[in-house]
This record gives sequence, structure tokens and C-alpha cells, in this order.
Amino acid sequence: MEDAYCNPQAVKEKPDYRAQRLFAGFLAACMLLSIALYNGYPTIFSDTASYLTTGKFFVTFAPYRAPGYAIFTKLTGLGISARFIILTQAVMVVYVLRETCDCLIDDDRKFADFYFLASVCALAALTSLPWFVSLIMPDVFAGVLFLTAFLLAFADELRPARRIVLAAIFTISIAAHNSLFPIAALFVAAVFVLRHFNRSPRGFSSTRSVLIWLLVPMVVAGLGIATLNRQTGLGFRLSPAKNSFLMARLFGDGLAADFLRENCPQRQFVSCRYLSHLPGTEEGFLFQHPLYREIESNENEMAEIVRGTILAYPVRFATSSIKEIMLQFISLRTGDEIRNYGAREWNSRVILQVFPGDWQAFSNGKQNRDRLIRPAEACAKIDTTVFWISIAACLYFAGTGRFSRINLFFYSAIAYLLINASICATFAGVFDRYQSRVAWIPPLCLTAYIFCMARDWKRGGTMEEVEGLQAPVN
Repeated sequence: MEDAYCNPQAVKEKPDYRAQRLFAGFLAACMLLSIALYNGYPTIFSDTASYLTTGKFFVTFAPYRAPGYAIFTKLTGLGISARFIILTQAVMVVYVLRETCDCLIDDDRKFADFYFLASVCALAALTSLPWFVSLIMPDVFAGVLFLTAFLLAFADELRPARRIVLAAIFTISIAAHNSLFPIAALFVAAVFVLRHFNRSPRGFSSTRSVLIWLLVPMVVAGLGIATLNRQTGLGFRLSPAKNSFLMARLFGDGLAADFLRENCPQRQFVSCRYLSHLPGTEEGFLFQHPLYREIESNENEMAEIVRGTILAYPVRFATSSIKEIMLQFISLRTGDEIRNYGAREWNSRVILQVFPGDWQAFSNGKQNRDRLIRPAEACAKIDTTVFWISIAACLYFAGTGRFSRINLFFYSAIAYLLINASICATFAGVFDRYQSRVAWIPPLCLTAYIFCMARDWKRGGTMEEVEGLQAPVN
């Protein structure tokens, strides 16, 4: 029993055990790439071509997209194939999941290994995770950001080398998408609140140490994004188009249109030329309406309309934001990138240009022949059901007061899901893809509860057997 439960590190140091863990990681990566394997090629979205082109030729496209993921595609694609991009994503996700499983099942390495493979099987079969691992888009890093931030904040047993790797992945995650920098900032604040109120008997490392491990990657990511923006001619700024997405959201709410109708007689906005047919949706403003093409370079007008609209209708904006946040929290249908896939010709040209060797596989892929929509719809029903069951079950287990570290993980996950919904809904509007990208976290938490209960049951049974063997015979 001492070898099984109290000294797992001795087992871990054996070469055959390391080989076993590598093989388990390989199987996990294959499971998480199941959608790409079924498709015959990595899946893509309407924005995929913009990221690939920016990475290849270092040019920007409207609306603005963070260059971090574009550079990621350039470095990991090796100029050879997009398959290397999703393979790298899978390896990163597997590594972070492995560290998370070791953290949640922290006193039994053998059991943690079994839990790791079983949880990956569950995530691959019942959640949206494999859809995002297989997708050439930065959305997969939203969940990775949460896991790395949690581990850096609460896994005090991590060795320096592993902590450095996690910090590097945390940095890449923050830089990958426009929404992830503010999400990371708010979640880091939430982490310190959770650390303050946590009642776990396990002591945490110093606040200064945690602050360094979390803030340094944020600073590095921010400087990296700003530097890349300057090199593309957009200036040393985090988000040169910070008002574009918020203005699109205000048009979707109807607030910007009301503001322009009231103020156009007094102000000479370029937008006033379109007063009779203003855009009515976020997508309409960003991708379809000619208004955006006219004012995308006029930052002063966009900033004035955004600021003026919010100041003119503060209650309506706040009410709308709360409504949008609630809708975003429950909008998590898997496959949004498959159902709403557009820009087919644009993506085809870019794949042929950036990865010409992939053209045949891309052309023959099931997504390119519209044969992924039905599987996506079927998975959406399963994944949504599993998400809500996981939330309910985790609330029950957390209420029992057992498994303090998993409780902390669950509370952190709920905070992160709310922050993700708040940032995305407030600044960009409601889209299934934004919440689906993190909807697999509660099911992961539920698997931790289930396996910890199974471990305790096994240990309890083993102890009873030992005590029975040691009892005196009458």
C-alpha cells in the first residue's frame, strides 16, 4: 500500500513508466484529433484564410485579427502542411490536460494516469474539445488559457521546468485571440479572490510568486502583440480596431442606429450617408455593409459614435449587456464553425497558396463537401446535454464539501465561463463558438469528481480487506 499510494514518484522515475506515459499522450492526441481524422484534413472557418495569409505574408485584413495566432500557424505549419498546426495544438492540449489531471489527482500517480486517459476519452466523445483541437482557429486556446492559469496559480507542487512550460503556453494562449487578453486579465483578478476565500487546508505559495507567474506572461504577450501590430503598420497597440467590434455589437443592438438618427442633423458623420439603410447585425456591419469599408480607417468617428452611444443610452447598454451575457453563457452549440462556414472561395485560394501540397486532401475533405454538418448537429445535442448535466452534478459534489482542490477547480471554471461570456457578449455579440470553446471544462471537472470518488471507494475497500486479514482468528 505504501508503494501504491505514498511513493508514486519512485514509479514515475522508471524508464518503462515514462514510455507508458508518452504512449498514453500519443493516444490522447489521436482522440482529440478525431474530427480532423474523420474529415481527412483540419477543419477551417471563415477567418482561417486571414490568419494563414497574415502568418505567411505578414499582411492584415479587416476586420482586425490578433497576429499572435497568425504567427503560430506560420511557425507550426513549417511551410509544409496545416496538419502540423493542429498536431501542435493537440500536443499542447494533451500536455496541459496531463498536468491538470496530475494536479487534481495529486496523491496517486497511477490513478492519475488512468484518469487522464479516461477523461480524454470522455472529452473526445462527449464535448466540443476535439472540434476545436482539429480547427485552424485560435479558439482552442481559450480553454488552454484557463487550465494553465489555474495550474500556475494553485498547483504549488509544480517543478520549475514544468512551470516554465506552462507559462510559455499561457503566453501563447493570451496572444492567440483578441478576446483572450482581457479575459486573462479578469481571470487573474478572480484567481486572487478565490485564493483569498479558499478554505482548503492546503497552503498556497506566496501571492508575490503567483503574481509573477501570471503577470509576466501577460506582459510578454501584450508586448508581443503590440510589436507585431507595429510591424504590420498598425501602430504599437494591443488592438488597433478596438472600436470596430464594439460598434458592430451596438449596431446589432440597435443602439448605434438610434444614436445616429438623433445626432446626424447636428453632426457630419460619414455614417450619416447610410441613415436610411444602416446595418442591423454585427456580421452585417463587419462583413456585408459598405459603411464599415468607409469608416474602418476613421478611428475618431468610430470612437465618437461608440462613446456617444454608450453615454446616450447607459441603461439600455447595461441592460442589453446583461441580456447578451446570459445568452452567451447558454449559447454553446458545437459546430458553429461548420454550420456558419463561409468564404469558401477565399479559403480555397489561400490553402492552395500557403499549403499547395495540402490541396488534394483539402478538396477531398468532408467539410469541403458539406458532409460535416449532420455530425456537428448530432454532437451539438450530446455536448449541450453533457454540459448542463456536468454543471448540475458538479454543483452537487461541491456542496458536499469533499475534494477541496476539485471544488476550487470547479469554482474557478464557473468564474472563467462567466468572464468569457461577459467579454465576448459585451464587445462582439453572441455567437455559439465563443462559449463552445470552453464548454468542455465542466465535463472535465465532473470526471475529476467521479474518479476521486472511485479512488476513495477503492482505498476504503482495500483498507477493510487488510484489516480483515490482520484481525485475530477466534
